[in-house]
Amino acid sequence: MKIDLSKIFGSKCRAKLLEKFFLEFYAGRNEGFHMRWLARDLGEQINSVKRELDNLEELGVLKSKTLLRKKIFTINTNFYLIWEFENIFLKSYNPLDEIRKYFKTQHLLEVVIVNKSIEKKLIEDGKAILDIFMIWEIDREGFSEFLQNIFFDKKIKFAIISTEDFFNRLSYWDKLIHNILRENGNIFIKDALKVKEKLD
Repeated sequence: MKIDLSKIFGSKCRAKLLEKFFLEFYAGRNEGFHMRWLARDLGEQINSVKRELDNLEELGVLKSKTLLRKKIFTINTNFYLIWEFENIFLKSYNPLDEIRKYFKTQHLLEVVIVNKSIEKKLIEDGKAILDIFMIWEIDREGFSEFLQNIFFDKKIKFAIISTEDFFNRLSYWDKLIHNILRENGNIFIKDALKVKEKLD
C-alpha cells in the first residue's frame, strides 16, 4: 500500500521537497538547490516552496547558505533523524508514474515492458532478468540520462532490440527472450505488437 506522505508531513509541497532532498542526499549529491529551481522542478508555487523551505530550516532538517545572491538549501547533516528520514523516502519512492510519462513521448517504441520490482529498486536489486525491455528504437543516451535522474544513479538493467530481431528470436525459440517475456511482475506499458495477447 502506498502511503500519502503529504498527510504525514503536513502538505504535498513539503513531502515533495523532502523526497527531493533526501533522495539526492542518498545518491551522494548534497550540493543543494535554490527555491526557484525547486518550484519549477516540483511544479509548486514559489510562495509555498519558500514557506516550506523556511519551516524545514527552522526545524533543523535543512540548512542554507547564500551564493551569488541566491539562497541555497541543503540537507543538514547534523539533523538527528537524518537516516530515519532517508529510509522513509527510499521505501516510499515509486518511479513508475515518471516512467509511464516518459514512454508516452517515445513514439518509435512498439513494446515496453517494465518489471514491477523496479518500484523498490532504491532499496533492493530484485531478481528480474531485466528491469526494462523495449522493442524498436529509442535515444539511448537520453534514456540513460532519464534513468540516472529518476533512480539517483542506481544501475538499471534494460535492453532494446529491433522488431525484426525480436521476431527472429521468437521463431527459433530464444530461451532468454521467452524468459524475459514471461517473467513474474511484468507490466506492459506499450504493446503495439500485442505480445501480451500472444503469450496468453
